[in-house]
Amino acid sequence: MPKIVHIIHESRGGGGMAIALAYFHRYLPQFETVAITGKLGALPEKLHAQGVRTHALPLDHVWRALFSIPQVTAVLYREKPDIVILHGQWGGFCGAVAAWLTGVKRVLYYTGMPCFYIDWDLYRVVRNRFVEQFCCTVATRVVCLSTAGRYQYLLRRLAPEKKILYIPNGVDTAAIQPAPDKTALRRELHLPVDVPLVVSVGRLEDQKRVDWLVQAWRQVEAECPTAHLAIIGDGRDRKGLERLASAHGLQRCHFLGTQPNGYRYFQAADAGVITSLFEGHPVALLEAMAAGCPMVGTAADGIPETIVDGVTGFCVPLDVPTAIAEKLVLLLQDSVLRENMGRAACERVKREYALDSVSEQQIRLAQEILAADASS
Repeated sequence: MPKIVHIIHESRGGGGMAIALAYFHRYLPQFETVAITGKLGALPEKLHAQGVRTHALPLDHVWRALFSIPQVTAVLYREKPDIVILHGQWGGFCGAVAAWLTGVKRVLYYTGMPCFYIDWDLYRVVRNRFVEQFCCTVATRVVCLSTAGRYQYLLRRLAPEKKILYIPNGVDTAAIQPAPDKTALRRELHLPVDVPLVVSVGRLEDQKRVDWLVQAWRQVEAECPTAHLAIIGDGRDRKGLERLASAHGLQRCHFLGTQPNGYRYFQAADAGVITSLFEGHPVALLEAMAAGCPMVGTAADGIPETIVDGVTGFCVPLDVPTAIAEKLVLLLQDSVLRENMGRAACERVKREYALDSVSEQQIRLAQEILAADASS
């Protein structure tokens, strides 16, 4: 049986961890599957429980990851994989160097979020260009999560066009469905009952621009006096966001911290919102739509490719809190619109982003690379 080694630096939550838990074990029927992950979070233990043999290394921070390249190389030397699959920039770079050093010829690079969006200074411009160029050069195929992300790689000529593919993220539509009883679910989650409820799920960091949402909520509270906002997630910006909410005098904006199974809050919500400045293809958005939650999202990368504006939710311009507020108010004041959009969102995810279909594309790609080498 061919052997695959996945390399991913994330291990403490977020979209990367969700993807690893959703996909890696699905390779097991066709491939001997091994994972190299960061060691600070729960991912290694959870992958092991799924039957994926796992090596936990200090990949969770960029500098620790770089110093871990000899360890990653040693693991690849021992495992002798047929294919190495790289996930994200820093795990990807460490894995690409290790694959090159050990002579692995078949490498798939799943890019995640394009790192070019953090080219804030000359150091990052040079660093990100070098890292991405090396990964794309070593890789047999480069897989982007959105067509907007693929455009970024094509624009920079990091690899030939035929080498850069598009495969989106997927979501388990059998496990995540609209809640049969929202009232009961709200009571279980200790959420307010019998009031309009908006939910946001994600890290509280610069990329997610939750400050735009907090600013928008001032207008929503004025026009929908009984509406509540539940912000699920944590991060270095939380205290600043709480101060901003207090400065705006918000009474029904609740910071609930990190919660397990964030999608359940979307199941309980009347509407959801994602306000990212840049993205790859957000898993939280797919989970919300699978839960039948109509979404308001900023027009960043994979978001407008997923939300059909005016059908499954609304897309709004970046950095326009009033536009976010207007669409949320529209949804909260029109129950028929919410139901129609939520139903359409759920149907779209099942049709376009079902986990079984997306994982089949990934496994087929690995099989095609093996077959191509065997025939040559």
